[in-house]
Amino acid sequence: SEMLVQATREAIRNAARHGTLQVRVFVETDQQTTRVYVRDTGHGFSLDTVASDRRGVRDSIIGRMNHVDGTVVIDSGDDGTELELTLPRKPS
Repeated sequence: SEMLVQATREAIRNAARHGTLQVRVFVETDQQTTRVYVRDTGHGFSLDTVASDRRGVRDSIIGRMNHVDGTVVIDSGDDGTELELTLPRKPS
């Protein structure tokens, strides 16, 4: 899905901009879902502390995934951040 690709691109940009120069991307797919993991080793963040006028995570990642019935799980702490973007596969 184009929305998954765009959300992944934004997650990679954010990781490179706010995390570290080392960003890892892993894609996993099976009959039911496609999952993309974007990881960095930066200082982490809490979505609750991101200013409401900063729309990158909320709109460009979470909003896009919600638009296609996908989900986003953010695991962030002192040792880095991982975003898991999950998109259900549509039956052929």
